[in-house]
Amino acid sequence: MSKYIYGKNSVMDALNNHFPIKKLFIQNNLSFKQKLNFKNISYITLQEMNKLVKGNHQGFIAEIEEYKYFDIGTIIKDKASQVLVLDHIQDPQNFGAILRSANAFNFNYIIIPKDRACDVTPTVLKTSSGGFNGLKIIKVSSLLEAINFLKENGFWVYSSALNNNAKKLDDLNNFALPICLIVGNEEKGISSTLLKNSDEVIYIEQFGTVQSLNVSVASAILMHKIKTTINKK
Repeated sequence: MSKYIYGKNSVMDALNNHFPIKKLFIQNNLSFKQKLNFKNISYITLQEMNKLVKGNHQGFIAEIEEYKYFDIGTIIKDKASQVLVLDHIQDPQNFGAILRSANAFNFNYIIIPKDRACDVTPTVLKTSSGGFNGLKIIKVSSLLEAINFLKENGFWVYSSALNNNAKKLDDLNNFALPICLIVGNEEKGISSTLLKNSDEVIYIEQFGTVQSLNVSVASAILMHKIKTTINKK
C-alpha cells in the first residue's frame, strides 16, 4: 500500500533533506516556478490529487518509501548525548508533534517500542512539519532492555511522572550527560517498570485546574529545559 506525505512545506523539506521519495505529484495548474532536483515528477489535476490523500495537500504530494528504522547500536556508534524514549505513544498527531520538538532541541535519537505504539506513518511525518529530517528513530522489542543498554553505556535516565519521588523540573539546575528522557503513554503514563529503572523522576509544576499536560506539550517543555540547562554549562 502506498504511503504519502503532503503539504508544500513537508514535501519540500523531505526533498531538501533527501528523504527517500519514490514519486512526486504536483498539481498541474499551480504557479510554481522553483526548479526541483528530482526526476520522477507527475503533474496531475486537483481531482486526481484529492484521490491520493484526504487532507490539505496544497498541490504537493510525495509517495515515500517505507521508513527504515535504525538499530539501537547507532546511538553508541554516533556518540549521541541526548536520547528520547517514547513509552507507547499511540496518537500519530502527538508523535509527529514530539518529533518536531525533538528536532528543535537536538534530541535526534528516538526510541519507540515495536508493539502497541504508533509507527512512523504519513500522518506522523505530516504533523512533524519537516521535523523528522535528521532524526534517527529506533524501534525495539523491549523498552526495559533498551534503557538498561543505555545505562550500561553511561546514560543517566530521567522519567517524567507525577509521584511522591518526583523532583520539580524548575528545581533542577543540572543534568547529567549523556541523557535519556522518557515520556509516557497518553493515558497510562510511564510504566512502573521503567520508572523503577530510572535514575531520576521529574515533573512539570502546574498552576491551573487541569491534572496533566498533553504529552507532546510536556515533552517540548522537558526537552527545552534540559537543552537550555546544558547550554549554560
